[in-house]
Amino acid sequence: MDRSLKCFTNCQVCISGELVSQDLYFSSDTGIITPNYYYRQEGVERIDLDGRVVAPGFLDLQTNGMQGLHFTQLGSDRSSAEEGDAEDLKKLEAVSKMEASHGVTGWWATVPTVESARWKQIVPALKSRAFSDGADLLGSHLEGPFLNASKKGAHNASYLMDPTQISLTQLYGTDNLDTAVKMITLAPELPGATALIGQLQEEYPHIVISLGHSTAKYEDGLAALQLGARALTHVFNAMAPFEHRNPGLAGLMATGRCYYSIIPDGIHLHPSVVTLCLRTDPRKCVFITDSIELAGLPDGVHPGHGQISRQQVKQGNRVTLEGTDTLIGSCCTLDECVRNAVAFTGCTLAEAVQCVTENVADMMGESKRGKLENGRRADFAILDMDGVVLGTWMAGRKIWQRDDVLLGS
Repeated sequence: MDRSLKCFTNCQVCISGELVSQDLYFSSDTGIITPNYYYRQEGVERIDLDGRVVAPGFLDLQTNGMQGLHFTQLGSDRSSAEEGDAEDLKKLEAVSKMEASHGVTGWWATVPTVESARWKQIVPALKSRAFSDGADLLGSHLEGPFLNASKKGAHNASYLMDPTQISLTQLYGTDNLDTAVKMITLAPELPGATALIGQLQEEYPHIVISLGHSTAKYEDGLAALQLGARALTHVFNAMAPFEHRNPGLAGLMATGRCYYSIIPDGIHLHPSVVTLCLRTDPRKCVFITDSIELAGLPDGVHPGHGQISRQQVKQGNRVTLEGTDTLIGSCCTLDECVRNAVAFTGCTLAEAVQCVTENVADMMGESKRGKLENGRRADFAILDMDGVVLGTWMAGRKIWQRDDVLLGS
């Protein structure tokens, strides 16, 4: 008798964009999903979900921060390295707990462009790590400094560089490239970008190369894909506009050769554009929040930081540079993106869930997360039929649930 064996029953599970009515068995001991033939075994804890939805734990691909922490603030000078490390860890744990409360079980920390010496100070804090009651940090996404200044968005133009100006190891550090860095966004039209993509593909094949903050033409992007790039960063935002004779990077969505992220917060993209992106290739579309440190904080005027030199104005999920219409990022949460996508596009809940689970796992090469199949991690988001997160489980253990909901032990 295995008392660690559990079963979600009377539920619907999200599998490849569809809701399937079936039981789901998993072990709180091994932390993995198990075959359904265990139904014959005695002592299984059966958890009746009363028709609710079981989704894979959500995967947050692009967040710049939340709960008052912007990741560019990590690794700052303090009275001692030990004090700094402990303070950084405490802040990251707060992020991980907020993520878990929105159904997220794994996330990558995005670091936008900073002064060249700061990369080696920030990135070591963002190596993969687990938290006792929060979502796992899976590494870092470096969004800069190899971006086009004319499409910088809220990035500090004075810190932007061409790949010819500095080597990868000088900038990021060899150890960081080997361990902490999981994704890099760059503009493929910059001098030296082609060689940089080739170097990354040869020396660091585990790092996903994404194209963004760019004026690149369609042909430039296609060449980059042929060299090893495999994604587009927040399509339509901070890139050349889509035109019927000059589609730019956005036109690559139709090739079936790349994943692409979008921000379905109702601010960065019109709902019809969200529909266009989702319907173009439902298995390659990825939802991101692009959240900043103001996520989880009240509306109002907030100070800038190392990346943002001016004050920031937060109005709901919309954040702009004070006195301008320049969008800095979003304060949207990933579960909100899922619900927005259903409302904007008319897609099903399971189709929207796929864009924050299976598609992300496939893009990032995560073979143990993101799908409800035997041998994968027992990471779950329990949802109602409207996509509201009721509980979050990691490795077969419940780490968060709404106060008014009971979802087993």
